[in-house]
Amino acid sequence: MSEPPARPRPVYVVCAETPPDVVGGLGRYAERMMAAMGRLGTPVEVFGATARRGVPRTERIGGVTLHRIRVPGGDLAGKRAPGGGGGEGVTWTPVAVLDVVRMIGILVFNVRVAARVIGAGAGRSGSVVVVHDWMGCVAGILCRVLARTPVVFHVHTRELNAAPSRRRSPVAAGIAALEAAQARTAHLIVVPSAGMRDDLVACGWPVDRLRVIPHGFEDPELLRLAALTGDERERLRAEVRRRYLPGGEGRLVVFAGRLSPHKGVRTLIRAAPLITGERDDVRIVLIGEQSPRTDENAEVARLIEETGAGRHVAAGYRFLDSAEVFAHFLAADVCVFPSTYEPFGLVAIEAMALARPVVVGPGYSPEVVGDGAARCGSDSPAELAATLLRYLDDPRAASLLGERGAAHVRERYTWARTAELTLAAYAEPAR
Repeated sequence: MSEPPARPRPVYVVCAETPPDVVGGLGRYAERMMAAMGRLGTPVEVFGATARRGVPRTERIGGVTLHRIRVPGGDLAGKRAPGGGGGEGVTWTPVAVLDVVRMIGILVFNVRVAARVIGAGAGRSGSVVVVHDWMGCVAGILCRVLARTPVVFHVHTRELNAAPSRRRSPVAAGIAALEAAQARTAHLIVVPSAGMRDDLVACGWPVDRLRVIPHGFEDPELLRLAALTGDERERLRAEVRRRYLPGGEGRLVVFAGRLSPHKGVRTLIRAAPLITGERDDVRIVLIGEQSPRTDENAEVARLIEETGAGRHVAAGYRFLDSAEVFAHFLAADVCVFPSTYEPFGLVAIEAMALARPVVVGPGYSPEVVGDGAARCGSDSPAELAATLLRYLDDPRAASLLGERGAAHVRERYTWARTAELTLAAYAEPAR
């Protein structure tokens, strides 16, 4: 008998957010993984959603075939499309209407993808369907039921259901039910950290079908900045620091992420007076904006005013492109990501890769950051302030932490390794 193939052939990937509509973590993951998988020789076809006109419906990107499916609503990830207006995201369209249009778009996308995948021969020996997050679950279930195709389910986050004690919205409850149905029918479930695996097992998910595969970290712009010489690095750092610090002098703390409660930004704002009471030259920069159809920008602005932190906290209420975010990390004395829920936390890994001192919240899995970041044990403004002050007051300790972080990231995380492990996992149900 011949040996079974080491990798499935082909792989059909359902991922709503794909290039050029990269506006969040899922899209960045898809972009990096498409490039990494394309170099390994396995036929990979990716199905993504788009509302754009003028982009190719089918395109070869880095050795992977990308199919863009036009759908109503288009913005399935729930984020404003790049180039869209709206300032802080204000819209005159009723929220309920937007939600209905989005859900219709998700359903249409899934049905169209399932039809395309089944029509392309899914179910034949060796093929596998891969579903990323809940937005592709209907397609995954249809392919499993109608074509008996092996399905692998990637779960990147469950933030809508991360707090079991909190009363869930009907949308969150519906998403949880859809994820559970996909988990029951999937041959394998892939998660980015042991912490997330343990959370899912505690919720009753099958431990024998869960696989932990961490992400990579390499981004072309990040690698370019990491390779800068001392003079070039200091020139870029000074340019960014002058935007926030008088004459570029003082201490700069940088946060990047959505302004959602679980990202810990409110804890950081409450910690600000405790920090600046000890060090008046500290400025805290918040890079990011509210989640779609929320008032988080206004809530953060009110909290900054209530705490009297306005002179020391700069909130732009917008996302910056990756190059600008990485430049801010490079300029920071400390980068902070105080999340109470974070399945992997790529943004912290990227800051660590730049050898910046990083402080994270209790939501980070200890195995993700290791000893390369300072991890707070609670969602406490006092603990966060004390941890930040430790590294703001001790440049030597901050430098050592940054060096450990860079070593930790480079030893453990590469997109090439992630792609190899991922394709090996895909092959399990295909044998």
